[in-house]
Formats: sequence, structure tokens, C-alpha cells
Amino acid sequence: MTGIIPPDGRTPPFMEQWLAELGHVAGHIGRADFHTRLLSVFSRLIPHQSSWIIAYAPGVLPHVLHTEDVESAAFSDYSNHFRTFDPFWHLWRSQARQPVASLSTLDKTVKPYEYTSIFQKNCGFSDELAIILPILSNTCIMLFLQRTDKPFTQKEINRARLVQPVFYGLHQSHINQTFQAWSRTAPHARTQAARRAEGEGALVLDRHRNHLHSNAPWRAAEAQHGAPFRRALHRLLRGAESLMPGHTPTVLEENGFTLSLTALPEDCPLAPGGYLLTLAPGTTQAPLSALPGLHVTRREQDLLELLLQGRNTGEIAQTLGISKGTVKNHRQRLYRKVGVTTERGLLSRLQALRQQ
Repeated sequence: MTGIIPPDGRTPPFMEQWLAELGHVAGHIGRADFHTRLLSVFSRLIPHQSSWIIAYAPGVLPHVLHTEDVESAAFSDYSNHFRTFDPFWHLWRSQARQPVASLSTLDKTVKPYEYTSIFQKNCGFSDELAIILPILSNTCIMLFLQRTDKPFTQKEINRARLVQPVFYGLHQSHINQTFQAWSRTAPHARTQAARRAEGEGALVLDRHRNHLHSNAPWRAAEAQHGAPFRRALHRLLRGAESLMPGHTPTVLEENGFTLSLTALPEDCPLAPGGYLLTLAPGTTQAPLSALPGLHVTRREQDLLELLLQGRNTGEIAQTLGISKGTVKNHRQRLYRKVGVTTERGLLSRLQALRQQ
């Protein structure tokens, strides 16, 4: 495979073609195939035999997002046995931030024996060259070129360094647009026009619920609502582990705002196995505890909020960290307080109180 720039480093007449392809990649910002198209443009610069896209995030092993011309045995060996020895993962975890790295020039302290002497030898490649694209906090995506015949030269490494800032700028625009799309499509019961007019917040957490990124509307809501906002967020996150990617998000409506929690899949490059929280301005309602004639404890209020969301006994028990029997006991006490005998009657009574 040959690149469009020859090894002597001279700019060829058809450099315009490569720049046009790069411009085409910019047209895919915000789309699912953005990074594969960016890899394709990278592949045109430097001769190689195969290529990879791998996501790196805290608390999770490297995850392969895409490959080109990689043998199935090599992919399987990496995914099942050798990704824990990935030297680029060790490089990223060491906080040694750099825009470009090659396997042949990495410090030996981040190159495990199992990777270089077993995996590399078995797969028959001589070198790997990575362009590193940070995402959030300690997460990143790396675009790899892999070569079987000889190491990458210093000129080729410098060429990768030359284009990395351009790639990173496009990549950052893609990440920002992805966040904007997430907040616009949040599953709140509001019109699209209202969302656009008032703006929605977004917060991304890693799988351990550590803060990775939040946008300006989210930070503004935190400052505006203060302690009630933090309490609502804490209640919502209690049931995070029971959420599954692709399933219906958990929604919590509060006085003045609505929160939604979505589980992200393992192959999400922004936060593998993490969580997306979105926020929309809500209608101003009196809290349940302030409704006339309704005197409930904090635990009963939490249970009522979950009932209003349509959650069943098992889901309520898991979210609140109590047994199903305790949930049933709370429900019976609420029936007596409100003067009803069924859950349907309870919910109808709550809606009537809120409309008073």
C-alpha cells in the first residue's frame, strides 16, 4: 500500500485530492462513521498493511471500534488475550500525553513482554503508529497504522504529527456535536421546539459514575437548583446499575426540571459502559410532600415518584435499596393515608391533588 505523499517528503501535485478527502470527512462530523473516515484519510498518508481504531477509557480495557485488513486471528487474540498488555494503553494510563506515538520508539517501561514478544511476533507486524485524539478527562481514541515489513521512519512519524492538530480539531467538533445531539434527543415529554428554545443540559459519567463532561446548561442548572438538584441526581443514580443500553431511560420529574438517565453501550467511544444524564426545564410543580392533605415521609415520597414513573415493585426495591416486602408495606401505608385501595386509585388521587 502506498501513501499519497512519497517517502522523500515532497508535496505531490495530487495533495489537493487528499485535502478534498479531508474536507469530505468534515462533512461527516456528528455521524457514526466519522472516525472510520478519518482513519481512511490517515491511511492515505503513510504506507502500511492494516489499521485499527481503539478506544481507551478509565476502568475498562481497550475496546476495538474498527479494523481494516486485520486478520481475524489477530483481532481475536488482541480482544481475548492481549489488550491488557497493550503498550499504548499503558502509555495513556501513565498520563504521558502526546499527539503521536509509534511502538518502535515507545519507552520499554510501557511495552510489556507479552505484547512485543508474543502478540507482535505471532501477528507478524514490525511497528504501529498512532494518532492520539483525547475525548474527555482520561478517555481517548487512537487511530493506528500497522506495518509488517519495517518500522515507521522519523519522517513518517513527523508527517503524522503534522496532521494531528487538524485531525484533533475535527475530532473535537465531532465530540461537541455528538453531545449536542444527545441533549436534543433526550427522552423528556417536551416538544422539540421547547427544547431548542430553552436549552438542555447533558452530563456524561464513566462506568464508575465519575464526572467526564458537562455542558453549560447542565452547570447552570446545578448552580440554579442547588441541593434539590443534587438530591434528585443522587436518587436517579441509585438505579443506574439496573439500566441496560438500548432500554428505556429512567426519567425523574422534579419541581422545575426533568432528569433522564441512559446507559451507554460498551462500544461507545465517549464513555464505554458509562451513563448519559440529560436535563430539561420542567413545569413548576409543588413537591409531593407539599401537596394539600398528603403527609408523607421522605422514603414514601421517593417511592411515590417512582410509582409515577411507572416503575414496578422490583425496580423500586432495587432503586431504593430495599426489599420488595418493604416496598409493599410502604405502598399499603400510602393507600391508607390517601384513602384508596389500589395503585391506580393512588396515582389518580396524586394527579388530582397536583391540579388543585
